[in-house]
Amino acid sequence: MGYVQGTVEKYLFHNEEDAYSVILTTITDTDEEALLYFKPTIVIRGFFPRLDIHAEYRFHGEVKEHEKYGIQYEALRFERIVDMTKDGIIDYLASDLFTGVGPKTAERIVDELGTDALDRIAENKDVLDDIPRMTEEKKTMIQDVLLENRQMESSLVWLYGFDISPRMAMRIYDAYGNDSKAILTENPYRLIEDVDGIGFKRADEIGLKIGFSFDDPLRIRAVVYFLLNEYMNRYGDTYLAYDRLFEYTMRYLNNDQDMYVSEDIVRDVIRKLNEDGKVILDNDHIALYHVHLTEKRLAGDLMRINEEADRVSDESEVKAYLDDFEHTMPFSYTEEQKEAILIALREPFCVITGGPGTGKTTIIDGIVHVFYVMHEHIEDILDKITLCAPTGKAAKRLQEATDMPTSTIHRLLGYDYQGIYKKDEHDPLDVKLLVVDEASMMDVFLASRLFRAVKSGVKIVIVGDHNQLPSVGPGQFLYDIISSDLFNVVTLSHVHRQAKGSTIVSLAYNVLSGEIERMPSKTDEFSFIGATGLKVADIILRTLNRAMTVGYDLKKDVQVLIPIYKGVAGIDRINAMIQARFNAKNKDFSISFGDKTFYLYDKVLQLVNQPEDDVMNGDIGIITDILEDKEISVDFSGNVVRYDKKDLDNLSLAYALSIHKSQGSEFSVVVMPVMRSYAIMLRKNLLYTAITRAKEKLVIIGEEEAFLMGIHRDNSRRKTRLVEFLQDVIERSGDEKQVTIEDFM
Repeated sequence: MGYVQGTVEKYLFHNEEDAYSVILTTITDTDEEALLYFKPTIVIRGFFPRLDIHAEYRFHGEVKEHEKYGIQYEALRFERIVDMTKDGIIDYLASDLFTGVGPKTAERIVDELGTDALDRIAENKDVLDDIPRMTEEKKTMIQDVLLENRQMESSLVWLYGFDISPRMAMRIYDAYGNDSKAILTENPYRLIEDVDGIGFKRADEIGLKIGFSFDDPLRIRAVVYFLLNEYMNRYGDTYLAYDRLFEYTMRYLNNDQDMYVSEDIVRDVIRKLNEDGKVILDNDHIALYHVHLTEKRLAGDLMRINEEADRVSDESEVKAYLDDFEHTMPFSYTEEQKEAILIALREPFCVITGGPGTGKTTIIDGIVHVFYVMHEHIEDILDKITLCAPTGKAAKRLQEATDMPTSTIHRLLGYDYQGIYKKDEHDPLDVKLLVVDEASMMDVFLASRLFRAVKSGVKIVIVGDHNQLPSVGPGQFLYDIISSDLFNVVTLSHVHRQAKGSTIVSLAYNVLSGEIERMPSKTDEFSFIGATGLKVADIILRTLNRAMTVGYDLKKDVQVLIPIYKGVAGIDRINAMIQARFNAKNKDFSISFGDKTFYLYDKVLQLVNQPEDDVMNGDIGIITDILEDKEISVDFSGNVVRYDKKDLDNLSLAYALSIHKSQGSEFSVVVMPVMRSYAIMLRKNLLYTAITRAKEKLVIIGEEEAFLMGIHRDNSRRKTRLVEFLQDVIERSGDEKQVTIEDFM
């Protein structure tokens, strides 16, 4: 099959229904002998979506002679030619490879030397003499780096042509090396699985720009995989009914597109995904294979840890140690707290759950200190007591409460920027006691990663509030292990004296019990302001202004919590309004990319894990510097991270957060709008989670009936299989043969 490469000049015909196109193209290259001496333009016909005028494409097919219109080219497939663009070269020169070369200097170099600047510099560094403030030392450095990275250069510049940030381009290059261009030209949808931080939409942008058609089987395969991922992450289920996935896929593929994709093709793609081990079909249910495997693996590891550890046989000895420790404290434990500590110290695996004011952190403190005294004969025992939590915010709160070193689970496991966990079953954690706080936030992936790195014989204490929202990611780890009835569980119900007088705590428990007929009266801690429609947003702004007037800091102390992103009182609009009202003085110091605009000193939220910079999904920071509308710096509690303009997709404004994103955090003041337009999200556990984020003040704004409706809507439990797999482990373990972890995979 031959090819014709050329620039699209204009469309002569395009059928919107079947995408049949006839275009006039200027030939730039071809291997068709019949066209070598042909006129510089040719008519190309074929089935493809609308191509960009003046963009260059390579068409594969054959020469045809039309009886009426003469010589034409019938294209069977095509690809877009993405060459070294000006913007790509500028981004390359301004990247971290070239120390001291910023965006403005890089732009001057390309303006002066053209798009062959890199070749000219590599050949003779003196071509840089006319660039302002270009020293001899800098000229030499640029040339040396170019020569050293000649092979890398073409791959990176090609990637930059897709509006990919230098950070992301390097991730892709790390994955594919000098084969990046060849691999992605063949199948850009590989990025979804191979490179952390690239989802379907970004891969699809690259695929369509290269020239993949809307009905290419590789694209359909990626769409199916994307939708299953999207459903899993949006609803938290670990599997989906086959018919629902098929319906979603057909709707997505045939939504406002020029081509219609047949049902048979989609079913065939799903069948091949199953054959290739990417998804698993089981009783009309479909799951991503790695999710299915992860749940099974987690079940096996949990039962291994629970069954293979030694229990403390002499409970009186444990009780004596606890009594001795209690005498050193300025308070006495309740019987409920003592029971929790004793079970945690006696049993190899213990779950402690309870709501606000029940003393969970006090119990952790007791467990840690008594365990230390019981095992102080072991060398470096203090280093073998590990406290961790799913997020940095939760870990910091735990450290402040216990005065013990704490860690995020990711950091504990040695997670790096390439998505690798250093600690696993082959290099397990060197611990004797592992305490995991805020376990309701732990999804099935993180739980599996953690427990596969735990040796048998380690004492495990899981702490959390099972009434809170489940994790952002798929699964409901804490709820499932409690409901399995296979582990030692202590449920705390006694609210301590300090919390009993709190209106906020009382409201939280009344929400759980459903014993609210009307909104509570105003107190020093709580107030409700009735409002509807557009008035809600205005009252939010006035409430924030009032909080600042009485001494609260908008960025450190106050948080608006909203369950949805869109609408007149959704997260996106409220964030924009707060930015405009309270940070307008910094409007002249701003940076924009796509539909996002940030001002200097804006409060921002990290949206993806970025372990190379020690910043993770859910971390909140402040923009401290904006450089030439090309780069910003964000301060995450002392950790200052730089972002290229094209990395701004990793951030959003954080004056208003989703209630899910607020988990693990507490705020002095919480402002929570509640409206009927939120109805799809309003449930008991969502309201409970939002209320329990407030330490000093809670202000609810909106419609009382919407709040009451949410209280009386039962929590919808996720569709997961962890409990089923745990039971399966028990059944298999009863077999006479030796059972290994591989049996549960």
